Amino acid sequence: MDDYNRRQFIRTSLPGFLGLGMALPAITALATRANACHGRIPSDGKINWDAFLTEVEKEAAKQHLDNWSEQAYVKKAAALMAQLNLQDPALEEAFKNTKKGLGNKRVDFYKLEKQRVFEVCMLQFEQGEQIKHHDHPGMTGVILCATGRTDVWNYDLLGKRNDSKNVLLKETSHALLTKGKVSTLTSKERNIHRLKAQNLTQLIDIFAPPYNKERARNSSWFNVDPEPFQGYNKIYEATKR
Repeated sequence: MDDYNRRQFIRTSLPGFLGLGMALPAITALATRANACHGRIPSDGKINWDAFLTEVEKEAAKQHLDNWSEQAYVKKAAALMAQLNLQDPALEEAFKNTKKGLGNKRVDFYKLEKQRVFEVCMLQFEQGEQIKHHDHPGMTGVILCATGRTDVWNYDLLGKRNDSKNVLLKETSHALLTKGKVSTLTSKERNIHRLKAQNLTQLIDIFAPPYNKERARNSSWFNVDPEPFQGYNKIYEATKR
């Protein structure tokens, strides 16, 4: 497949992003992986975009094995993120395209890669923009801060209240992501999160498995009380939207 067919940088809103995640073809440009470090990834130093995608594909494909460990996978994917050469020409093109969304008063999503076992997107926030509390059912996520500064809050779902339709969330972390820093989630831990940018910020995000109709349909958004539930530290009551 030609290089220009593989690298399609698409700008869209959040609903559009979920729709694209379901609609884009599952099979994309394996032929252009020939320059991916010949299948060899250095233990240190930077790796190019093709090598990065090749290694993520190899690791994400293990999710179909009985002994697949989500924690081990996100650790490996986070290490690959840290090695990614952000000056790679493919990513430079993506960063350039993100600037087209400046001033539109929304978070922008750009599809970078979609395969059967994972997908990669770029998110752009302007100062103060945020993605409110939401989950990624049955999915893992690895976020690399490429530029800027953004706060990330992660939560575990504790379950429903006995006397209410509301749920209880436990805040498990609150981190400030700066350039080169990574945040992760699995299907069981830290799966609910919120992001808010302190300045112009661009993130690269891996989802494994990728969005499909079922995962998009099962995704939830939460209205979270600002004060802890009945005085419990880091536990909050929330309503699913």
